[in-house]
This record gives sequence, C-alpha cells and structure tokens, in this order.
Amino acid sequence: MTDATAFAHHFTPAAPERPDDWLPVWRIFVDKAAQNPLNGWPTLAFETHHKTRRVFTLNYHFISDPVAIQHVLMDKLGTYQKPALVNKMLSVALGEGLLTTNGEAWREQRRMMAPVFTPGMVTEFTPTFARVAEQTADRWATGDSDVIDVAAESLRTTFDIINATLFSSAAGFTVEEASGHMAAVMKAMSQYRLGPIFGMPWLDQNPVQWRGAVGRRFIIGKLADFIARRQADPAPPQDFMTRVIDAFSATHPPKEAAKLALDNAVTFLGAGHETTANALTWALYLLSRDRQAQEWAGEEARAAWDAGGTPEEILARLPYLKMVWEETLRLYPPALRIDREAMADDDLCGHAIRKGDQISIWPWIVHRHRLLWDEPDVFNPENFDPEAKAAHHRFQYIPFGAGPRVCIGAAFAQAEGLLVLSHWLARFRFRPVAGHTVEPTGDIAIRPKGGMPLVVERV
Repeated sequence: MTDATAFAHHFTPAAPERPDDWLPVWRIFVDKAAQNPLNGWPTLAFETHHKTRRVFTLNYHFISDPVAIQHVLMDKLGTYQKPALVNKMLSVALGEGLLTTNGEAWREQRRMMAPVFTPGMVTEFTPTFARVAEQTADRWATGDSDVIDVAAESLRTTFDIINATLFSSAAGFTVEEASGHMAAVMKAMSQYRLGPIFGMPWLDQNPVQWRGAVGRRFIIGKLADFIARRQADPAPPQDFMTRVIDAFSATHPPKEAAKLALDNAVTFLGAGHETTANALTWALYLLSRDRQAQEWAGEEARAAWDAGGTPEEILARLPYLKMVWEETLRLYPPALRIDREAMADDDLCGHAIRKGDQISIWPWIVHRHRLLWDEPDVFNPENFDPEAKAAHHRFQYIPFGAGPRVCIGAAFAQAEGLLVLSHWLARFRFRPVAGHTVEPTGDIAIRPKGGMPLVVERV
C-alpha cells in the first residue's frame, strides 16, 4: 500500500470479495461463510431488494428495501416476531432476556428497564466514559511502542466502562477472562448449525461449541454470584445492575428477579462492551486511512475538550465526529443480522409471505446497497451531514435495529463511543502499519481478524 493510497480521501475500506452470483446453500455450512458470515454475499445481494432461498426446511426472504424493513420491524409487529429458531439458539447463552423474548414477556421487560436507559441516566455515566478514556490515553502516552493494537485497547476500555457502570467493578472477572469467554460464547451462538434446524443437537458437537459452553458456564457463574451478593446487600451501590435488579424485584419474587437480571446482564455485558469496542476500532481504522477526515475530527475534538465543561457540553461540540461515527456504523454495523418469523400470511411489498417464513435483514447489505447509497463502499462522513440525513429513508440506516425493538442501549453506546473517540483524537494521530492487511470477520458482531495494529503518535 502506497502512502497516497493509505491516506486517500475518500477511500474504500476493507470488505470481503463478492462472487457474481448466489452460492449453493450447502456451502454456507462448509465453506468460508461457515467461519465468516460476511463471506459469500454476491454482488447481486447489493443490487436487488428481495431474494427468496430455501434453507433445508425453512423458507428465507432476504430483504433490503427500507419500505419492506419498516413493514416488518414497525408496521406489522404482530405478524413478524423473533424466530423461535433464533431464540432457541441464543437463549442457551442469553436466557430469557430482552434479546430472546417475544410478546408480553418482552414488553414487560422493556417497560421495566426503560427508566434505566433514559438520557438522564446515561448522563450519570458520562464522567466514567471520560475518565476511562483518559486512563487509556495516559497508558498509551507512557508506553514503549508506537504501534498499538487499538482493537485490544478499545476492548479493554469499554470493558472497564461496562464493569464500572454496570457492576461498580465488582463482577469478579478481569477483562481478559470476560472478553475471552464472551468471544467464545458469541462465536458459538453465531456458528451455522444443523442441530437446531433438525432438532439434533449432537450434530453440532465441535470445538467452537465446546469453547462456547465453557465460556457460558464461566460468565453465568460469575454474574449469578454477583447478583446474589447484590440482592443480599442492604445498601448496594446505585449502579446500573442495582437498578435493573430493583426494577424486576418490584413485580417478581427474588428468584425470578435474579434470573431475569442475570439473563439481561449477560446480554448487556456482551453487547455493551464488544459492540462499542468494535465501533471504536473501525472508526480509528477509517480515520487512519483518511488524513483529511482525521485532521478535521482531531481539530474539532481538541477544541471541544479545550473549551472544558461537562461531558454533555463536550458531546454537543462534536458534529463532524458524530458524522464519522455514524458513517463507521454504516460500514461496520454493530448487529450482523436481524431476523423475524411470519406468524401469518402477508404481502410484503408485492412478495407473498407464508406463515412460518423467515425474514432476514442484514445491515451489512442494507448499508452498502447500491440502490440506497451513492458510492456505498466508500468511507464518506458527508453521508450524514444534515442535508444528506434528511434525504435518507428512516429504515435504510439501522445500526441498532429499528422499531420498538431498537437497541435499548443505543444512546449509552453513542455517548460512550463519541466521548472516548474524541478524547483519543484530541491527544493522538493514527496511521496504518505497513504490510498489515485488514480483514473484517463476523459472528454476532463485526470485528477485524487478528486485531487492528496502528501507529499511534502524540499530537
């Protein structure tokens, strides 16, 4: 890679090569797509809005039309619900939390936890975001090497934030333990498996599933012990998990409240630090290749922090960095896929849907679709300037899902990501490491295979 290419404005970031046509279904279970679901999507997937495929006993509709997405995720909620198959695959690790429930059980949990995620509650946590970002930056400034794996550092930073805000740093595990075991759990959950489809779990006995089982036992054991201690504490710290436990305890007996709190704690731990860490990593990767965008974002960040004030006042001074952040989530969305199952026959934008059909929405495809975006594979923060955003369909940009089931922690993640990223950009410049190849890989989330080493220089 030449220097001119490394710092192009705007440049085309890393993505898997696309075959011309759809691959045979069987190949997703044995080919490269089995290890990385981002592989195998053909050029046609990014040029058409609807594709029907038979996957063994299931009929799948892959959709990317924003009107159809709105129909499924917003307009016809009673007709389209989280698939029983997906819930079965996820609930082994996540229990019966917000991510794996439907109907009244989901509505009750969402209603109870909504007060924990209000803007006022997020504001209480922003000083922690800023403090941990500064600690990471201080460590970089005193380190021996100018090459830093920002993927690992982002993961450590967001874990420290989650550990402090959710558990008052008392959950009982280190970042290495939590991240390693949670990565194994997520890999096992996302692996294409025949067992759930045919009701034969023995088909899925392999090293990925074994490591996932070990990870589940570790994470669940540690969090169950933490929740038991918290319930027994007459004056627990008023952190995130205390509020969640109190919310469930108001209407459930202690054992049920503990189980619901546990199931959601596992989800928050995985989603709360892993997805934000990936977004920070991808943002630094993109800016390291676009010198002009990094200079603009860095100047804005330095001015915002130099002006002082509360974290909320600093956030309000970052309009360009917010555009960079949103563009990062377009190119590398936190959620790999969104699935729904038809509970009744329906017409979906002219396509006949039968009860039991599966609807699959991949933000990776929607966000890079040639009918929705100009130069969709190019890094261009101007996609999210006010005029451009006003022209977007509401459902063509869905990094946190959409409709009533939109990610409940989206505001938390956005404030966290922007504060951390702005602090780092105010103090450092980031450059590519010569010879390093960036390869996006996916399971539940999208991360760079082998980390993201960058040259980090003090401003």
